[in-house]
Amino acid sequence: MKKGFIIISCFLTLVIAVCGVTWLSHLFIQNQTTSVTSQNTSLKYRRILAISPALQEIVMALAQPEQIVAVSPSSKNSPIPEIAQAAQKVKGEVSEHPSTEEIVSLQPDIVLIPVVFSRDQADILTDMKLNVVSLGVPNSYSELKDRILRIAEKLGLSEKGRELTGRMDQKLALIQEKNKAIQTPKLVIAYSINGAFGRKNGSFDNICREAGAINGGGVVNLKRGEHLSKEQVIQLDPDVILCARSLKDSKLHQDILYDPAFQNIKAVKNHQVFLIEDRHLSSVTQSFVDAVEAVSRLVYPELWE
Repeated sequence: MKKGFIIISCFLTLVIAVCGVTWLSHLFIQNQTTSVTSQNTSLKYRRILAISPALQEIVMALAQPEQIVAVSPSSKNSPIPEIAQAAQKVKGEVSEHPSTEEIVSLQPDIVLIPVVFSRDQADILTDMKLNVVSLGVPNSYSELKDRILRIAEKLGLSEKGRELTGRMDQKLALIQEKNKAIQTPKLVIAYSINGAFGRKNGSFDNICREAGAINGGGVVNLKRGEHLSKEQVIQLDPDVILCARSLKDSKLHQDILYDPAFQNIKAVKNHQVFLIEDRHLSSVTQSFVDAVEAVSRLVYPELWE
């Protein structure tokens, strides 16, 4: 009888041990599952796709690299170090102007697309039941901020959007404080590889406005895709000419500096023709305020001494 009691006791001990381990294992797995689930639910989207370098720049400032399914080669090779570094952390790559088939093949759970160039494509993707956010081009600083905040809201990252636009406001406020010392606003004309540009209410026009300068293209009410003629530049007689750095030593750059017809323009006569980073002549991202500062420093250097 004693021997039977010992056998039964050992059996019960073994059952309790096995059940205890099973219960602990179940508890561990449950805790791990809860932890992973809580992490996943904090991310509204895990395959974000932005179609255009500008939208990619905004998204990379808001979302984590692992949330972004792909970015374009121009983002990964951006001349702006912080953008290139952020883009290199994104595994996937998408064409600069991807086809509808390429977009679908990436299986995004949300697509941000600029409708100014891709309205038909946005409609097709929407008809295919993709989650599409169509975005227009901002025509002012306030519209640019609204655009960033809308993107942040759509991605479930509203707080990050407010933080980003808050930093933009702070930097712009410092520039506007300096602008108070401007007595006579200077007229500025900008040149890219295609010529003198700057449509009214376009990106460069907005940059000049916030920098306390007057955009020559806006004065003559340039439209999208239009450029100032040589005669218009002479008639406007700009105080400052800004040339994209990519124009350095080009024929166009040399013509601006040495064309006999330009020698009486104030900007040329007073040696106020400057090279500026291409990205500072146009921006519809959070880099807009950096462009305003860059233009202000060249047009009103006395404000920054």
